[in-house]
Amino acid sequence: MHNMNRPVIGLSMNYMQLGSYHQFHIRDKYIDAVYEHGGLPLPIPCLSDEAALQQYIDKIDGLIIIGGMDYPPDMYGEAVHPKADIMHERRAKSDPLLVKLILQTNKPVLGICAGMQLLNICQGGKLIQHLDTVDNHLGEKYHEITLTESRWLSQIVPGNTIVVNSNHHQGVDPKHVGKGFKVVATEADGIIEAMELEGEQMVLAIQWHPERITDVSHRKRMFEFLISQAAQQQKYHSD
Repeated sequence: MHNMNRPVIGLSMNYMQLGSYHQFHIRDKYIDAVYEHGGLPLPIPCLSDEAALQQYIDKIDGLIIIGGMDYPPDMYGEAVHPKADIMHERRAKSDPLLVKLILQTNKPVLGICAGMQLLNICQGGKLIQHLDTVDNHLGEKYHEITLTESRWLSQIVPGNTIVVNSNHHQGVDPKHVGKGFKVVATEADGIIEAMELEGEQMVLAIQWHPERITDVSHRKRMFEFLISQAAQQQKYHSD
């Protein structure tokens, strides 16, 4: 029978104190963007149990690593910068395991903002812990980026430039790009805005926030592309 179910898109989560309690947390915009463009959002709590995370990986057809606070710099051999805002260790422990497991599949991965930074770290890369040009990037600033030759991003974005929204104070260190990653978009000040992992699996890392960008056509293209890639994976394992 033809399977018309929505592709299942896993979403990493934040873990933080909100009010008097610690809570797993994900902004509505991520869930809504996945659901509105045909996916079934499945938030994955921060667990350091690899076998449990593997069960999630088996259930999903694609994965989004969401934005959030800063990954601990000891993950890439550096001391903490005074301006760093380090995430809770529950997320810092869980996320690299999720990445390790998803990279053993062919399922599509979209890393958004901190998610891009994590993918770089997991491939042996480093981050700039606080950008010199931070004022251009922090606080939902809209700015233009330039695309270079790419496999996936060029299918999503028409043309060689696009305006994106950014809210980040760290960035991928151009001198320490993770193994297998190719830079596919940059900002005029040299900040890396998008990378793709070479190979058959769609692994796209972007520094902006398509889930909440004001350009609805950009949001639509980004999430529809991810979900169509996930639908192909769904087809493979339902046959």
